[in-house]
Amino acid sequence: MEQDRSSGVGVGVRGFQALRRIVRALDVHSRKLYRECNITSPQMLCLHSLEKNCNQTLSRMAEELNLSVSTMNGIVDRLESRGLVLRSRSDLDHRKVHLSITAEGTMLLTSVPELMRDSYARAFGSLSEGEQELLTVLLVKLADRFDPVQKSVGGSPEII
Repeated sequence: MEQDRSSGVGVGVRGFQALRRIVRALDVHSRKLYRECNITSPQMLCLHSLEKNCNQTLSRMAEELNLSVSTMNGIVDRLESRGLVLRSRSDLDHRKVHLSITAEGTMLLTSVPELMRDSYARAFGSLSEGEQELLTVLLVKLADRFDPVQKSVGGSPEII
């Protein structure tokens, strides 16, 4: 492992420490959001997604937010019980349930402090275009290696 000349810490260790700092910032932000606004980060992401793309299905939103359908269902249950989200059956296929944000949900979005995603966008935007591209490629590559299901050469899922 390559060593950082100034600190003697390996590149892998420094990278892991940087990821831990990012995870910690996300955790601190999430707790503050819940304490001040009584809403979780995943619930806020759900509301933002519905504001941007109204009338989504549960499975589509779960895919967009990288959550399981059962986790997404629990989030929507809580948002619906607070009157922030509506569920409605599809006119064409009664098995499909569409989600939409309510006026109360939209009002909540305007009153909530800055999302961590906005802080990320600002920090990311301070990098050069080349650095943004490189970081994105490497983060996607790293995230892909964490996925529990990988595609094998034949294309079928393989548990690793």
